[in-house]
Amino acid sequence: MNKKISLLLTFILLVILSLPVFAEAKPEEDGKEESLNALSGLEDISEEDVNSFLNALGSLFEEETPASITSKEMKFYLCKVEDTRSLPVYFIGESDVPYVSLEDWGEVYTYLLRTYVDRGSHPEYEVTFSIDGEKAALTRKDGDPYPMTVDCAADTITFYDFDAFVRLEADRMLIDILETDDAHSEDEKSLFRRTAGSYQRYGDEVVLDAGAYGIDFVSDGKACYMPLQTLSDVLLASKYVNVFYNGKEVFYVKYGDLHNPLTKELTPIGELFSSVEKGKISEAMAKFNYAELCLAFDTLYGLREVHGFRNFDDLAKRVGAREALMSTDPNVADTALYTIVKLHLDDLHSDWQRFSPFSDDGLQQYAEENIGLGRSDLSFQQQMVRFYRARMKAFPDGVPGYQEIGNTAYITFDSFAPIPDGVNYYETAPTAENTDTIGLLIYAYSQIMRENSPIENVVLDLSFNSGGDSDTAVFTLGAFLGDAYASVTNTLSGALATGVYNVDLNLDGKFDENDWGLRNKKRFCLISSNSFSCGNLVPNIFKNSHQVTLIGQTSGGGSCMVLPMTTVYGTFFQISGYSRLAFTKNGSFYDIDRGAEPDFPIAFPESYYDREALTETINNIR
Repeated sequence: MNKKISLLLTFILLVILSLPVFAEAKPEEDGKEESLNALSGLEDISEEDVNSFLNALGSLFEEETPASITSKEMKFYLCKVEDTRSLPVYFIGESDVPYVSLEDWGEVYTYLLRTYVDRGSHPEYEVTFSIDGEKAALTRKDGDPYPMTVDCAADTITFYDFDAFVRLEADRMLIDILETDDAHSEDEKSLFRRTAGSYQRYGDEVVLDAGAYGIDFVSDGKACYMPLQTLSDVLLASKYVNVFYNGKEVFYVKYGDLHNPLTKELTPIGELFSSVEKGKISEAMAKFNYAELCLAFDTLYGLREVHGFRNFDDLAKRVGAREALMSTDPNVADTALYTIVKLHLDDLHSDWQRFSPFSDDGLQQYAEENIGLGRSDLSFQQQMVRFYRARMKAFPDGVPGYQEIGNTAYITFDSFAPIPDGVNYYETAPTAENTDTIGLLIYAYSQIMRENSPIENVVLDLSFNSGGDSDTAVFTLGAFLGDAYASVTNTLSGALATGVYNVDLNLDGKFDENDWGLRNKKRFCLISSNSFSCGNLVPNIFKNSHQVTLIGQTSGGGSCMVLPMTTVYGTFFQISGYSRLAFTKNGSFYDIDRGAEPDFPIAFPESYYDREALTETINNIR
């Protein structure tokens, strides 16, 4: 915990140290008399004053009395209503900010990763806890012992290698962005293979100075106690699981499971979390919440430099939201945070999800009507409407995923949708009915490469694609380029990595020239300002490859992976996280947030979907 010396005592110390030094030493037992003699030249200083000064000085060297630590058993929901356990939540002094023991956290963290963070790799992640006085650590059991060290005296968290600690498997790429991996054995088929050309660069040691934000870590010599919210932000949010606390129970919830993303209707676990009485929060909770927001944004927001603010506190002051963010009224604090996310960040990946359950029910409608949207958000929505109307006019029954117009094949999907759980295309090959992106691409490839196929041109229509699953984006790149790559930088640690992949398009269990048939076709990609996130990554890689011709309007940008976040009292939002997508050129990593410019522009949305005319235009491109 932080130790502070008062200004008064510091002044007293300086005064006494500045007095003349007497050459004649006195016996140790006469120390008090020596001090009296030393101060005798000062007017109006009595013996009583000197005694009080000396007592004050002595108190400087006394150990700080530790705050009391109390605990309360609470029910913890672990991503499902039926998966619960009872664990202690700790409170420091008179504060109602929830703390947990680092040892308990390590066990729950391991369980959540192995049970609910399904990355297709069946992770064997496990950490062990250790403590020595004021220092505690979580250390990975697999691979190299990359620790997370917590110093309760300095209130710091140190990662020798942050990326190695948080990645799910020890033998994966350094930055755990691409979830794909090699087949685990020669007998086990895989749609992906990481191949030669993949490389990585280690980042710096990461030290998170929570004490600088007024956030305390506490040790009693046997256990280390840390704020639940800090651990959630630093370690769990990147795994798309967040902690929600309502003062009665603790909820670990997977991203998208609190409410229906479209209707905002609460799920069963969302209903349980939200069943609290409306009202204010304590001053301690409000103060901590602001400190934690500052720590989280300064550490995890990937576009801070691009958006031109030094730190979150600086941003909050510049936009006049600092006092509101520290309010004990959740309506006031949430509205201020909503304004920052929607108007001042306005990067589309940063977005609002749900107001705190302690806030008024009508706050969402009030914010939408009175605060509105940032210019990027508003423009994006307006463009989506224009393109939607144009496409519906051309395809009133819905645009087909695969379509042939003469010698040109069109492949269309609006998001990079992963393969559904339980589906294995090696057992049952996809058909035209499959709606996931990988299934559609495999089916399209089988049609394009069929015997006597008339197809000479292949067009990937991403004009209405707002992003999605990164693995699926890599598969798409592999289908069109043969060798697919994606690069990422970690704005927190400075680490960077490029993963190069082949994909098994013909489902023969091999990675060879039989999967590269599209490289012999003329390849095109339709893009617009709606092509966002992974829908922006793919055309940027295409552009840099000089193999795929871009047609349309500049893609919409979006370079950082979404990071879902919460406040300590249950507000739900998201930011652009610390993993920033990039393309590489001449060994340099280039941010893709500005979008990819088309090689051939299209002025109007209607021209995107007049495929007879578009096919004729494509055939005339030389």
